Amino acid sequence: MECTTDSISIYKSQVRSSLHVLVEVLNTALREATYPHTKGNIATIAKGLCYNAEPGGVVTHVLPILTHLANDPDVFVQTSTVPAFAVMLQRCSGSVGGVREQMDKFISEAVSSDVHAMMCALIESFTRVLPLCSPDIQRDFLIPRLATIGVSNSTISNKTKRRDITERLINAYKAILCSYLTPDTIEHYIVPGLQALSVDAQEVVPEKYQTIDIMLKEIVAKTAGGGQSRTGTAFGSKVSGFFKKK
Repeated sequence: MECTTDSISIYKSQVRSSLHVLVEVLNTALREATYPHTKGNIATIAKGLCYNAEPGGVVTHVLPILTHLANDPDVFVQTSTVPAFAVMLQRCSGSVGGVREQMDKFISEAVSSDVHAMMCALIESFTRVLPLCSPDIQRDFLIPRLATIGVSNSTISNKTKRRDITERLINAYKAILCSYLTPDTIEHYIVPGLQALSVDAQEVVPEKYQTIDIMLKEIVAKTAGGGQSRTGTAFGSKVSGFFKKK
């Protein structure tokens, strides 16, 4: 079937019309919802809209719904919005300021209050969208935040939780190493992040330590002259600053 300019315009118009209808349905459901799992289902549907609607429509109509849910007092509801916000990072790269702020808030709360489910959701969602995000989103947001989470993991006293996060971070770094990496990103985030991860692996998942060691050696070989202690110090100050400003 031949795809003409008119047919594309008609299709886009139909998509916009469908978005308005679905958003109205979600807003009605949101006003009436009282149970956390109902609100979680609304967040899941909103994630589907983030995938399929035009980025402009997502920012205008879907983001307010997600922001409302993200500020719900129930942690389950908050956590249910994480995958949708991550999809917005992927598809709405030009309008993600508010999404970044919300994600930073989630990270800070997950670390300071030890919200394990939220932390796992953050790592899994970042890992899923990272290969599909623009290089600037990868470089300026996703990779630094994953490195921050990795360094904070050593403060967790519960070994089961620490193991869960370590295993998810290993998958995250596999995705990271398949992305385009600048020397500065490698020096300031990848190397110190993997160093922190290797310490955690030795203590809670020793069977995975060799995997991290191989990744670390490969990435260090790409940097000129090493400088590992210098990068670790620089990154340590960045992490400290991240939590102080929250």
